Amino acid sequence: MSDDGIAIERGLPDDLRDQAVDIFEEAFGSKMRSAVRDPEARREFMRRTYVAEHTLIARRGPELLGMAGLGSKGGEYEGGLMGRSWDPRPYTDLLGWFGAIWAVWGMRLSDHRPKADEIYVDGIAVSPGARDQGLGTRLLDEAVAIAREQGKRFVRLDVVDTNPRAQALYARLGFTVTKVRSFGYSERQLGFGGMTSMELSVPAEEPQDAEAAARRRPRSAADPAPGR
Repeated sequence: MSDDGIAIERGLPDDLRDQAVDIFEEAFGSKMRSAVRDPEARREFMRRTYVAEHTLIARRGPELLGMAGLGSKGGEYEGGLMGRSWDPRPYTDLLGWFGAIWAVWGMRLSDHRPKADEIYVDGIAVSPGARDQGLGTRLLDEAVAIAREQGKRFVRLDVVDTNPRAQALYARLGFTVTKVRSFGYSERQLGFGGMTSMELSVPAEEPQDAEAAARRRPRSAADPAPGR
């Protein structure tokens, strides 16, 4: 935890899930509208779908300030924020058969197929009241730390053309553009007309960083308790 009381953690506790949905709905709701039009149904869909273990969070005590999803090819983050399943059946009671199929298919259209040598940042958002405090940068720093721990060479993310401020931030952090896609005729349905892929080369770990990285890793039940 930093001096400002903000902690960057791996995983989303159940008691913060509703706050996570609020933050992602505010940030991405308009972009998800083509898959799930009704706002309340969309929020419930997110609440059920998001995989807690595939997240990074910024929190101050019981308040969630920001969150990022993670994806990888194989390994612990495979499937990204929504996990691996294409099965619409868990959502038919919420959306009906057609709506559930459309929602899962629509969300999966944005699957970004991480490569074996990268960690993919599957969405990153900060609550409106916590912006301009460097939380996006701190979440990305943790994603880079995870990539380094896992021997990945890159961290990759995508940013839509309606968010030039985010793209400028990523560029300042060292991300470079690798691909630009235009969706043309789909702009009206999607709420944006294009998407830019950006990646950051993961710097080699310095010896003194290894000990710090080890301290950041969650302690499993088999790990010894820290000394008192």
